[in-house]
Amino acid sequence: MESTRSDLASQLLTDRRFLTFAGTETYLLFQQGFNLRDFCAFEVLEDESAWKQLEQEMLIPILDAAAQAGHGVLTDSLCWRAAPDFVSSLGYSPEHIAHFNKLGSERIKSTIDTWRASSGKTEVDCPVILSTEIGPRGDGYAVPEAAITIQAARDYHRTQLSAIAQSHAHLAAALTMTNINESCGLAIAAKELDLPIVISPTIETDGRLPDGITLSDFIRTVDAITKAAPLFYMVNCAHPTHLEPVLAEAKANQEPWLDRLRGFRANASCKSHEELDNATELDRGDHQDLAQRMAEMSSNYGINVIGGCCGTDAEHIRSMIKSIG
Repeated sequence: MESTRSDLASQLLTDRRFLTFAGTETYLLFQQGFNLRDFCAFEVLEDESAWKQLEQEMLIPILDAAAQAGHGVLTDSLCWRAAPDFVSSLGYSPEHIAHFNKLGSERIKSTIDTWRASSGKTEVDCPVILSTEIGPRGDGYAVPEAAITIQAARDYHRTQLSAIAQSHAHLAAALTMTNINESCGLAIAAKELDLPIVISPTIETDGRLPDGITLSDFIRTVDAITKAAPLFYMVNCAHPTHLEPVLAEAKANQEPWLDRLRGFRANASCKSHEELDNATELDRGDHQDLAQRMAEMSSNYGINVIGGCCGTDAEHIRSMIKSIG
């Protein structure tokens, strides 16, 4: 019997470790030299040469390293900003929302299929969960200037989520979320579409979301409002030094929300979001130190989905894999 989306996505709820891809946007912009308009990576999907370079230099090396160590992989589809506002701002028609979100999963699926054929790695050797990322309506580092209601967020994001639900993706991953209402709207829309979704807020250097709310209050509130619609939660676009104190306190106090947090995609840099926004050069950090911190967090707090965000590349992910064993 063919596995359903929920069956495939539920593999992320096991004890097996899954690695994610790295910081695609920062890699494309700073290392590959791709003209990343408005930080939108989805245009790479239609550039055969740029796609092949990304595939060979980042995606396949991560797949190889994860498979060799016996871990799984949770993919991206380069669609973090393949949403109505950003697609329109780059001059595309509304029909391109579905086009890019479907193309993203098609590209990734083709990469996986080709890689399996050449490497001989099976789903048992290295399970791969096809995820399409979705971002906030505005800036991933800032709270919206005008408060967004849950219903408005649900209506806005449903367009992209509908396209994801009609693609090869096994789940959606809402990355770099900054507030409760938008996260709830996303989770509700995904549930209506029977599309598994992971909600991943970002945090500042003090361990709180950009709107000042604690991670614990964020997870508990979104779960309460959506009736635990998200498959689980992650944190992304932050450094381990920003998140670890929060987890240590939660573990010491035996706070139950910690069981809902299963993933972390770390920035290479320990700088604040404001500092990164104003940076003109890439800060790749110390990949070995980052890897060791990620391994310790994975072991200490039951985080089985780990990977990279801004400033990371295949080297960072390979280092993480070596550190976790």
